[in-house]
Amino acid sequence: MTIWNQAEAIAMCRAIEAVIPPYGYHIALTGGLLYKDGPRKDADILFYHICSATDDWKGMWTALAFIGLQKLKGEEGMWCVKAEYEGKPVDCFFVPDGDDGTYGLDAADSLSFSELL
Repeated sequence: MTIWNQAEAIAMCRAIEAVIPPYGYHIALTGGLLYKDGPRKDADILFYHICSATDDWKGMWTALAFIGLQKLKGEEGMWCVKAEYEGKPVDCFFVPDGDDGTYGLDAADSLSFSELL
């Protein structure tokens, strides 16, 4: 079984972040590699839009393949895309945002924090 450690995940995120901004995204590490101690079975990463950029899905995956992140399963518009980096599993989560470039805030943006709980 292949396992990830936090240092490897951070190195992967740095490599991804070095190539994806021109395609309209930034990257963030999440999941067990960020929140828990010890090795994990996969790496969870978030892709989020750069507010003023237009995304280029196909171009981004071509650039990611060049640095070693291979898309295995999933298409544009999906929440989770399965991928592999250096033979290790990666779950790529795409943060949804609104058509107007916002992060989909509507009724919730007028609620207080305690009301959201």
